[in-house]
Order: sequence, then structure tokens, then C-alpha cells
Amino acid sequence: MKRWTNKKNRIRKTLMMALLCSSLVISIPVGIPVVNATDATSTAESGDDDVDANGKLGKNSDIRISVKDSVSYKVGEKKKPLSFTVKSGDSQNIKLKSVYPVIDTAFPFETSGDAYKVVSAGSDEEKQKSMEASFKLAARSDLTTGYQSVRFVCEYRKLSSDNTWVDYYVIKTINVSFTGKVDQPAGNGGGGSGGDDDGGDDDGGDDDGSPYYGGSGSDDGGSDSSGEVSAPKLLITGYDTKPEKIMAGEKFTLTIHLRNTSKSTAVCNGKFLIGNEAGNFLPTSGSSAVFIEKIEPDKTGDLKIEMKTSSDLAQKNYSLVVKGDFDDGKGNAFTSSDSLSIPVYQEVKLAVTDVSMSPEMIGIGMEGNLMFTINNQGNAGVYNVMVSVDDPAVTCEDSYVGNIAASSSAYATLNLVGEKDNSDTGKIKVTITYEDAEGTAGKFEQEMECFVGEDFMSDIGGDLEDDFEEEETGFPIWLLVLLAVLGIILIVVIIVLIVRQKKKKEAELFDDEDEYGEDDIENEDF
Repeated sequence: MKRWTNKKNRIRKTLMMALLCSSLVISIPVGIPVVNATDATSTAESGDDDVDANGKLGKNSDIRISVKDSVSYKVGEKKKPLSFTVKSGDSQNIKLKSVYPVIDTAFPFETSGDAYKVVSAGSDEEKQKSMEASFKLAARSDLTTGYQSVRFVCEYRKLSSDNTWVDYYVIKTINVSFTGKVDQPAGNGGGGSGGDDDGGDDDGGDDDGSPYYGGSGSDDGGSDSSGEVSAPKLLITGYDTKPEKIMAGEKFTLTIHLRNTSKSTAVCNGKFLIGNEAGNFLPTSGSSAVFIEKIEPDKTGDLKIEMKTSSDLAQKNYSLVVKGDFDDGKGNAFTSSDSLSIPVYQEVKLAVTDVSMSPEMIGIGMEGNLMFTINNQGNAGVYNVMVSVDDPAVTCEDSYVGNIAASSSAYATLNLVGEKDNSDTGKIKVTITYEDAEGTAGKFEQEMECFVGEDFMSDIGGDLEDDFEEEETGFPIWLLVLLAVLGIILIVVIIVLIVRQKKKKEAELFDDEDEYGEDDIENEDF
């Protein structure tokens, strides 16, 4: 009996273990995601390769430079002030330090005196916001007439995201016009005005110090009483483009404004070629020639042409050359050559890839990480990239990514907290804001998968019948549970029947033994 009792205890323990395992397997909810702990950090391009003695190369829009009046020198002219104003693009976060010329082989002035001068803002807070700079410079005598670019280094400090001041610099360019006297043709007394550099022909056609188109002339009855030809002089007063912002790979209409600064001589039969030697600017009509019939003395005229830029141009300023042939209406021919600086911009192209959510679903009040890659597919860098979420389903602090160079990528991570169920869509709207090289703000929006639902963890261990859902096979969970329970009951019944049958046989065996006495057993004939 004791052996049977032990056997029953072992059977009872086995059944209890089977019931416990079955209930655990069945009660595991289908589709609960496995949470993987993932660590992702946001990276940005710091531009450390641009670091030099001046600091880091900064954004062009950080510093502004302006010249009140057109800057003009005569070739070989003695020292004359070149003045301009340097301003901070953000007086709270950008402080001016100093400005000085870039001395190289293209520097159009004599390398002496103020050529090595440094204008410093010092500790003056007003000068750190805006300061006047003036350099007395002497024009080189070996220059050709036309515009020359003079570059200046502008040093400044900028407040970084961690509230420290970082040294930066940018290079700004001022276009300076250099003029000279009209050459006098050999064999006659016309074609040029002699005299010194103070200019001033008495016929009113003198060089007034403005940028102009000028060339060699020939005397064909067009001379005044002194035997000089009054040369027509053209000043480029500016240009307009439509659209105003020229995008790489797109068409634009360029209008160049000219002024005949001569007081007495007209510009006639002008043929101007407008183009770029590298082929960056091409005329849409196939011809780069523009004809202008006449510009009266002291009057204006326009050159108009439709052009298209190459789609692979980097975002920067490009030189556009203007060459012209014209006469004064009296048979005296002149030639001219000059250039314009045209800025070309690249379209910002951002894309998002490698989006992942950990965990795949978050409950209300629960936290999760949304990670993705930002790809800059354009040919221009983007700056001060920020990532934010504008969606009622979650709350999230903005994430600073930094700068992303052209054809580069950066990683972003958002720490989300579930606020509202969005199981009907399973997506949230993410906004990426940035600035281009000119400081113009832009944004890029995209929906990303992020499931937010009720806190499913609080329901585990409760009434399973209320939360069970049908599987994809179509069988209800409760039916599977019922079948499992019935199977267990059947096993128990079978075991009980076997035990009872065995017990009955043992009882019959004991009864047979009682019918025989001890003496009968000894006297039995075997």
C-alpha cells in the first residue's frame, strides 16, 4: 500500500507539471515583440578638415560685407582708400574679430603699407557687431583694365551648441574696377587722351573713375579740336536674373544693365558675346551673341539672354565673361571685355533610410528609440540640421544632428514616449529642418513607422478570455485552450482507469490467498 501511495504521488506531480506547462504555453500572447537593447548615437560632420590658423572655415552667411559706393581705381594710381563695412550675421551668437586682405599673386595692389594692415574689433562690443574697415592701397601698374577680385579674410567667434565660443573665418570678395587711358593709334593724333592720371578731357568724354568698357579706337573724322577721339565708355551698373535664385541645371534669363558714361559719344552697333569658358553657362538659343543698336551719351541700355547652367555645378560663384565690339557711329571701332560674378545654387535633396524602432511597439507612457539615416543626395552641404516630431501619438525632445556635407550621411536617434494610441496608422510625422549655405531655412517631412498602443504588459496574468484574439488560421484561441484542457482530462481519466483496474486485480489476488489455509498448502500434492 505504501508503494501504491508513492506511485500515486508521482502521478499527481506529473499531471501538475503537465498542466502548468500547458497553461504557460497557451497563455503567451501572439505577436509580443522581443525587445533588443540597441545603442545608437547621433553623428554629424564637424568639418575638422577645414581647421587652420584662423580657426574653422565658417558659413558664408555668418558675415556680411557691404560697400557704399562703386570701387574704382586707375591702373598705376597712387594710394587711395578702399572702404567697406563688415557686419555680424547674428549679433547675439557671432562676434567679429578682425579683417585683412589676402595677399597672393592675384592681389591687384602693391604689397606695401596697408596691404598688411589688420583691422581689429578688439573688445569693443559695437565693433564686434559691425565695424568699418578702410585700406589705403596703390593699384599695380601692370594691370589690365576691367574688374579684379580683392579677397579679405574675416575672422569671428561663434557660440556653439555647448555654449562655448569657437573661432571661425570666411573669405569675402569685393570686385574692384580698374580703368586706364584710351590708347592713341600710331600715325595720327586721335584715339587716346594723353595727360596724367587725374583724367579730364575737355570734351566731356573723360574717364570719370567708373568701371567701363574701353578699347582701342581709330580716327576717322571723329576727333575734336585737340585731335582726340572721344571714346564711348560703358559702365555695368548691375544685372538681374529671372528666377532671382539660379539653380544648377535650370534655365534663367540674364539682363545686364549698361550705361554709356560718355557725355558726347554714342555707343553704336554693339555685338556682345556672353559666356563661360568652362561651358558652365550655355545659351538656350545656341548663340551667345547679343546685339544692341545704340546707347546715347549718358543713357542706359540692356543686354538680355536666356541661359542654362550645368546640373553638376557646385554651389558657388561663377565668372561670366562679356566681350563686345562696337563703334561710335563715326567709323571708330572699339572692343571691350569684362566679367560678372554669378552665384549658382544647388537644390537640397534629403532622403531617409534605415528606419528602425526599438521596441517595435510602445505602450502609452512607455519609452522607445526611433533611429534612421539622413542622406544628403545633393551637391551642396546643409547646416544646423535638427530633427523633431510633430505628432499627438508621442512626445519627443528635438535632436541636433549638425552639418551634413554634399553626398554624405548622418545618423539620428529620437527618444520617444507614447502618449496616444495610433494603432490605426502605426506612423508618426518626423520633421527635419536645415539651413543652406546662405542661411536660408528649409525643412523635410516624412512619415515613419512607430506603433503606439495600450500598455499590453499590464494585461498579462488577467482574464485571458477577454484578450484572446483569433490567429491567422481562423481558430479561436479559446477553442485551442478547450481542446488542450479536454486532452489533459482524457489523460487523467485513462490513468485513473488503469490504476483502478490494477487495484482490482491485486484485491482478487489477496482474496484467493485467503481461501487456502496453511495446512492445505503443506498437504497439497504438487
